[in-house]
Amino acid sequence: TPEVEPILEALDRRGWTLTHILNTHHHADHAGGNAELVRKTGCKVVAPAEEVDKIGHVDVPVRGGDRFELGDAYCMVIDVGGHTKGHVAYHFVDSYFAFVGDSLFALGCGRLFEGTPEQAW
Repeated sequence: TPEVEPILEALDRRGWTLTHILNTHHHADHAGGNAELVRKTGCKVVAPAEEVDKIGHVDVPVRGGDRFELGDAYCMVIDVGGHTKGHVAYHFVDSYFAFVGDSLFALGCGRLFEGTPEQAW
């Protein structure tokens, strides 16, 4: 998100330390605050490898099928291209939680800006 201050305030209120940003895709409403958050917290940016050129600084480029640990959580990366070509989701296996970005909304799927319906399906 481009609005960094509310994030920093929420982290401070809870006594949390930001270690990673998980970007699902390159749109500014998702990745716009990356540089400032990295500068202010020293966190790492995880983002779709296919969209690194549009996101900018990325420490950990990922693709569908990749797996990584984040703290004590195990995460699988799922290719959900459609909203953008390189859109990914992050599935936290043990908690049955998926962070899907704009590939899914309460009443359906996100708009297809770069991909095709076949990709989104």
